[in-house]
Amino acid sequence: MGPKARRGVAAAGTVAVAAAVNVATGMLTQQWALAWWITLAVLVVVGGGLQAWLTLAGSSPPPAGGVQRVEGTRVGRDLRQSMAGTGDQSVADSTVRGDLSQTQRDGS
Repeated sequence: MGPKARRGVAAAGTVAVAAAVNVATGMLTQQWALAWWITLAVLVVVGGGLQAWLTLAGSSPPPAGGVQRVEGTRVGRDLRQSMAGTGDQSVADSTVRGDLSQTQRDGS
C-alpha cells in the first residue's frame, strides 16, 4: 500500500472514529451505562492513534538520491543522461531521433 493509500485509509478511519465518538457522546448525555464511557475512551484512543499515524505517514523524508527527468522534449540526435550516485532518471513523452543512453556512476 502506497503512502497516498495509507493516508486515505487513515483519514477514512479518523472520520469513522469521529462519527462514533459523536454517537457515543450523544448516548452519554442521555444517562447511558458505564459501557458507553468505556466505548468513548476506546474510540478517542483509537482516533488519536490514527491521527498520529496519519501525521507521521505524511511527513516521511524524501528518498535519498537525485532526480533527473526529461519530459516533453524533441531531440534531433542522441540523448545522454548521466548521474553520479543513486537516484531516479526518466525520459517521458519525448522524441529522440538518435540513441538514448542513461548511466549512473558511483558517487565516490
